[in-house]
Amino acid sequence: MRILLITNYREDRQKSMIRFGNLLASSIADYGVVVSEAFPKSKMQRFCFGSKFKKWAGYIDKYFFFQKKIESLLQLTKFDLIHIIDHSNSVYLPKISTLCSTPKLITCHDLIAIRTAFEEFSMAPTTSPKGKKLQRWILNSLKQSDFYACDSNQTQSDLINKIPEIHSNSSVIHLGVQNHRSKKLTDTKSLGFDLKSTEYALHVGNDSWYKNRKGVLESFIHTTQNSKNFDNKLILVGPTFQCHELNIQLKNWLKLNHKKIIFLPNVSEAELQALYQHAKILIFPSFIEGFGWPPLEAHSNNCNSITSKTGAIFELLGHNPYYIDPCDQKQLNNAVEHALLLKNKKNLGAIIPDNKTCAKNYAYLYKQIIAEKNS
Repeated sequence: MRILLITNYREDRQKSMIRFGNLLASSIADYGVVVSEAFPKSKMQRFCFGSKFKKWAGYIDKYFFFQKKIESLLQLTKFDLIHIIDHSNSVYLPKISTLCSTPKLITCHDLIAIRTAFEEFSMAPTTSPKGKKLQRWILNSLKQSDFYACDSNQTQSDLINKIPEIHSNSSVIHLGVQNHRSKKLTDTKSLGFDLKSTEYALHVGNDSWYKNRKGVLESFIHTTQNSKNFDNKLILVGPTFQCHELNIQLKNWLKLNHKKIIFLPNVSEAELQALYQHAKILIFPSFIEGFGWPPLEAHSNNCNSITSKTGAIFELLGHNPYYIDPCDQKQLNNAVEHALLLKNKKNLGAIIPDNKTCAKNYAYLYKQIIAEKNS
């Protein structure tokens, strides 16, 4: 099988999507698949300064130059299947459909941006008019795929609600999480602190509204203020807190207690594994997720989590985590306080798919789609 794998624009810095693309490109060859990877290159953005200009230059790179690249690729090479690994790139589908009859598969990770644009979340910020137009374009283009792989049952349900006619042409394939329990990172000096002597709670994620980092901070403050001799830190793998995440009280607390918070915007895979392995708990109270990688990664590294039943978290981890309602701050506060004061970790027993299982499942799906197309 020869597969054209369309992966993501690197300048968008979507780490999870780059990781997923690398997973398929590196592992799926073991199952009789020959992969040709293509992704938009930075032709315009590299010459731009300022976030606004970079954003629009990125659109030109992705939606003009790369469309030309796809056309050239499809003229030169015959593929058995085209796999777009991220639903946000569904806008390539109409062009591909006019160029060839090759079956098209798209992976749908979540519909959060689309649902936000349709104003389905009361706590979400308002999507700009141009943002709404982009999300409508993505949704309408999605209809041109022949098959859909979804990260979780929740994502599949959301997709079918938006495009009911694709019900029989979709399946759930969980992403892979590599098991690293046996691996230990010996050199952690690059993190800027001693992992072995530091007690900490961990959060992994960006500053998007649905990550609920405000709730994470409030729960940590609650534990700090209600426990004597509490000297734990809160480590956030992600950007510093943004204005939309904080109120005046939280800003004032951060000014007085900034040494209790550590931000790590860029960590390697090995460093992230070490952070999971030494953390007392992962705090991950997202309002919604498509998959929910961090609690699954934490679990594979023998770290438990406080999280919500969203994405594939409950599907794969069962009752192992401490589940909370992310809209109930008091419940989150109590769970964090309880977890950080415990001395022993909870026994983790769930088995979750690894990278090889994910690649194997996609290879099987490729064969199934191609066979159906040729029958």
